[in-house]
Amino acid sequence: MFAKSMLALVIIDMQRWMFRKPERLAQVGGLLPAIGSLASRFTHANLPIYDVVTIHRPDRSTWSGLMLKYDYSCLIEGTADAEPVEGYEAPAAAIRVVKTQNSAFLHTNFEKILHADGVTGLLLTGVFMDGCVALTAADAAQRRFDVACISDGIGHVDAKMRRPMEEWLHQMYEIDQIRAVDAPL
Repeated sequence: MFAKSMLALVIIDMQRWMFRKPERLAQVGGLLPAIGSLASRFTHANLPIYDVVTIHRPDRSTWSGLMLKYDYSCLIEGTADAEPVEGYEAPAAAIRVVKTQNSAFLHTNFEKILHADGVTGLLLTGVFMDGCVALTAADAAQRRFDVACISDGIGHVDAKMRRPMEEWLHQMYEIDQIRAVDAPL
């Protein structure tokens, strides 16, 4: 799958607001070792790392449809909600990509950045399998990137939805789930 790919590590939405509920916060301790070990391996191999974050403007101009419908603000620039979750620090060499929608490709220049960096394969980590990670994975596959999800480096909102999302990604886009230790570099 990745034999001829220029790989990049993508870390999605490791922000405080994403872990505001106890069942989500409980996942952080399991995600950080996988993300950290991959980040270290990518850094040592001098391969690109992208730290993707969701940040909205307080003036509502970047809010999603549901945020507007329910008048619910979150991940507003400059607030604690938008800061990294405790225990996570973006790798020093990581390139920051700011998004306002679930997919890292929607209304961003992420695809252009990846092409400029010569990236053809993505290893995805972060949150959530039943949210931003899955939608980014599907969009990446449709843009002809080789994609794999790092199963032990991805959290979920609803444990019951995780497996169906993984199966959907595999059936629709041939995106596999692999463990961090098995990631090709």
